[in-house]
Amino acid sequence: MSGVSDSPLEYVSRLMRSYGAKRIVFKPLANNDNSKQQIYFGGDFDVLRLIPHGDLIGEPTRDKGVMFKAPLKLSWIDVSFDTPPVPAPGAQLIFYPRYPEVRMSGFIRGSSLAPAEIMRPPTLEERACRVGIPRCLVLGFCDDQTILAYADTWDGKLSREVFDKIVKGQATKIASVFFEQTQVPEQGRILLLQKLSEIYTGGAVRSGRLDANGKLIEYQAKNGAGYTLESLFGIIPNGRAGPDYQGWELKAHGSGVVTLMTPEPDAGIYRYDLAKFMLDYGVCNDARRDFTGKHLVDIMHDRSGLTLLMEGYDPEKFEVVDPKGGLVLRDRYGNIAACWSFNKILTHWSKKHAQTAFVSYTVEDRDVRFFRFGPAVSLCEGANLKYFLNAMYSREAL
Repeated sequence: MSGVSDSPLEYVSRLMRSYGAKRIVFKPLANNDNSKQQIYFGGDFDVLRLIPHGDLIGEPTRDKGVMFKAPLKLSWIDVSFDTPPVPAPGAQLIFYPRYPEVRMSGFIRGSSLAPAEIMRPPTLEERACRVGIPRCLVLGFCDDQTILAYADTWDGKLSREVFDKIVKGQATKIASVFFEQTQVPEQGRILLLQKLSEIYTGGAVRSGRLDANGKLIEYQAKNGAGYTLESLFGIIPNGRAGPDYQGWELKAHGSGVVTLMTPEPDAGIYRYDLAKFMLDYGVCNDARRDFTGKHLVDIMHDRSGLTLLMEGYDPEKFEVVDPKGGLVLRDRYGNIAACWSFNKILTHWSKKHAQTAFVSYTVEDRDVRFFRFGPAVSLCEGANLKYFLNAMYSREAL
């Protein structure tokens, strides 16, 4: 492993970027991080937002409560020869909500470049000798959800470099056990607030949005506040899936409730016969039928006749006990009108941005609509899954 002037970590990072990685993170590995005991990815739900993964599918366990598994598009790279990355088709994330805890398994099988010897479970003698000796895993995240991986040897040059950076405070800790060489989070927060302060000081802004080419165009629909705010940050609508600015997602908020997420039901009449769903549970308004209104857990809605139930959830333990459950809308006869399975809810929640800024605004109607953003800004970081599920059950999240 070498470059003209690269450090070992810089060399691996540059190689991963040549294969399409947009973000590089690294993690010190303990003795227990091996192919038998899996690799510990932390006890923070934010790690599910950090690691690109497929849909989470729940299944019961004998003594660890419900666990959720998600496939990973993991490929190992070779730093010594010009060999393209080789996938490890069995790689997956395992999420245990009870603890909470996230692990990676199946990362060796099927890949000729997988570091089987480096990740081999240690003997008792090896375990004792390696205490305090660094070993490191480097991951590169690509836009297509591919994860590029490289594991350095015990006391290797890259492992020692990473250890030194962490000790000297030259690496930023993220998602409880990972690190990266980027600006500290506080710097992104400061830049965001400085930009919002400039926007507030500048006064009311004419409603508009950026087109696909980044050109500002007029936009007069009622939802123009969000597009207008994004345009002030140079953000093209639906241009990319990542955070909007300095690691933060931007949301314009006027008044009323804040929408956390809008996933489609994945079961029930709504799923297989939308026309019947609207006919049976919708409300007739002039020439159309609408399905609206707040549906609260365990309370029948007076117009739709549906009751929202949180099936498979234990409110005393704050955890999912049946992976086949979810948020269910049932009618008075017990029929499932619509259902959001826990698999669907957790998968959607795990892919929300870890940091969101809610920016207040007021509307000024002149010849066209203008928006004045600020001064109130709410910065929201992370999201404890147990709090989220309990908020739905206790009707704090509607």
